[in-house]
Amino acid sequence: MNFTLTPFIYSTLTPFVPSPMKIHTFLTDTENQSLNFDTSDLAELDRALTSCSRLPQCEIRHHFDDTTFPDEATDADFVLTWKFESQWYKRFSHLKGVFTPAAGDDWVAADPSGKVSVTNGTFHGPVLAESLLSAILFMNHRMPSMIRNFQARQWDRNLQTGSRLLSTQTILIIGMGHIGMHCAQLMKPLVKQVLGVRRSAVPTEQFEIYSIERLPMLLPIADHVVLLLPGGSETNRFMNRDRLCLMQPGAYIYNFGRGNSLVAADLMPCLNRLGGAFLDVTEDEPLPATSPLWQKKNVFITPHSSCMYKDYTGLYIQEVVQHLSQLKLPGANLLI
Repeated sequence: MNFTLTPFIYSTLTPFVPSPMKIHTFLTDTENQSLNFDTSDLAELDRALTSCSRLPQCEIRHHFDDTTFPDEATDADFVLTWKFESQWYKRFSHLKGVFTPAAGDDWVAADPSGKVSVTNGTFHGPVLAESLLSAILFMNHRMPSMIRNFQARQWDRNLQTGSRLLSTQTILIIGMGHIGMHCAQLMKPLVKQVLGVRRSAVPTEQFEIYSIERLPMLLPIADHVVLLLPGGSETNRFMNRDRLCLMQPGAYIYNFGRGNSLVAADLMPCLNRLGGAFLDVTEDEPLPATSPLWQKKNVFITPHSSCMYKDYTGLYIQEVVQHLSQLKLPGANLLI
């Protein structure tokens, strides 16, 4: 019997090697240098991305000019940026996602096609909550008057005698979203009660949250009214003169959301009966030196700086790495 032996044919299979994930950054703000990520921040970002075992190999490139960024970053899989304009999406054909430190949606435009996701920073809650706490303590203990007392080298011990302990007071937060919840949690142990308002009432175990329709009932009982509203046409002059007049005499108002929700034309006539206003945001930014708000003794203004902490960049970096590591990316080690 004859056997025919068929020779084995060996073939070499080339293992699949995924392409590196291309990340481009544009974390420079041409108007506010305090928002720029400096070389040490970017080096920390590089280390965090390249050392994360749950991410594939990364190619990272940093950009510092918005005139060249749209041309030189078009091969990006992901972009980390303060700014992204709607017309840029057409040029970024590989783009899967945009990550911005900004909490509001007025920095990065949405993709007109709806294909590219935009992820805003969600780490601002604990940061802004500390700024709000300092503002409430500052206004409640009449520190604007004490600053003038100090500058005049006077020893007037009567200026603060009308102050009341926070433990006897009610705080009303209008805009009880993610940031508002952090603020409420920080304030809760210090005050009598924290009440919240949002577009629709959502019951929680920790706080009483009401719909906007209940404001006429809530404003008269609040000692401190906090605005944490987003920008946009829906919130234009939200805290108008009629609503300001519902606040109890001596109450304080704070704006840490967007400046369009509380404007000088509505606030100025009410300041004589209110305890005062603390404004971190204003209708025009920078607020012109000619604004009458600068001249009111019971108004204190900070330049949209409630989140200006040294920790800011590190918190953003941690969050970006966490977001990316949760995506199912080719080449990522998902077993760790």
